[in-house]
Amino acid sequence: MTVQIKRICLEPYKLHLTQPLKTALCLLSDRSGIVIRAVDTENRVGLGEAAPLAGFGMESLAETQVVLNTLQAELVGKELSSLEDIASLLANFSHVPAAKHGMELALCNLWAVAQNKSLAQVLNSYSRNIIAVNALIGGGSPEIAALRAKALVQQGYTCIKVKVGADGADCDWQRVAAVRAAIGKQIQIRLDANQAWSVEEAIAQIEQFESLDIEYVEQPVAASDLAGMAMVRRSVGIAIAADEAITNINALRQAISHQAADIAIIKPMAMGGILTARQAAYIALEACMDVVFTTTIDGAIARLGALHLAASIPEVTRACGLATGELLATDLLPTFPIPERGAIWLRLEPACKPR
Repeated sequence: MTVQIKRICLEPYKLHLTQPLKTALCLLSDRSGIVIRAVDTENRVGLGEAAPLAGFGMESLAETQVVLNTLQAELVGKELSSLEDIASLLANFSHVPAAKHGMELALCNLWAVAQNKSLAQVLNSYSRNIIAVNALIGGGSPEIAALRAKALVQQGYTCIKVKVGADGADCDWQRVAAVRAAIGKQIQIRLDANQAWSVEEAIAQIEQFESLDIEYVEQPVAASDLAGMAMVRRSVGIAIAADEAITNINALRQAISHQAADIAIIKPMAMGGILTARQAAYIALEACMDVVFTTTIDGAIARLGALHLAASIPEVTRACGLATGELLATDLLPTFPIPERGAIWLRLEPACKPR
């Protein structure tokens, strides 16, 4: 089968969060990006989304727009006969990962629609349709965090991620301890420090958290300090996850070489697309690391792409950070799979319609 691109449409968007999300990196109140519609000569449509986020090695939104404008003109008339063709067309755009992600996702979705398959099925014919997901708690008082955690458990979540590092060691301890007390010992808690600590601070903080039965701590130190992260990993009894430190394949290989982490947090938007993210996942798995797919608080088009990617790799068994849609006041698709009992049930069919 061959698909020929007839036109590509670009539509900027801005999505507000229901409330600002406080992390050690920033206070996030909205997400801006660009929706890509790739249309073939049979008038089939594939949707993509490009939404750069500071702190993850991505370009600016203005740069994203410039690159997509270039690709919009260059790709018209190009033919696709495989996923490899898509990767080849975009091979020179790894320096602009958000733009590459958006265009790649649009073309991959178009290819899937043309074959009357889901994106997961074209990535792997042996895909699953249930993906475990975690909930997210940002900043706030211990009391508010505990109430939020309890409500999430009542909704069926069995894994909760808590942001730490923005309010100081005492506040972090009180918040996480309150969450643990509120939800009991059967629910997993993972922490995300977003590079907040020095090596010494990370070791001291994580050792304190060991009594709370924490699943893992994400990016405890600066992304550039792989040696320091490896030292933290060797010094504590909680697993360490790399996030901002592995925003591309080369960085992932360096983290593996340093033995800096037990778990690879892979964000398709930061990696430059689901095909690169898939490659990264298999590299991590081959290095005996666990893999967790997450978003950068993306819109529904990118989240759905990440869900299909997770569905296509059954070896990814930990809960993924793909249930972030509830953080957005509005979204890019009219419907989206709702988490039930701590998981998302994915319909393996070609369906991705704009709002």
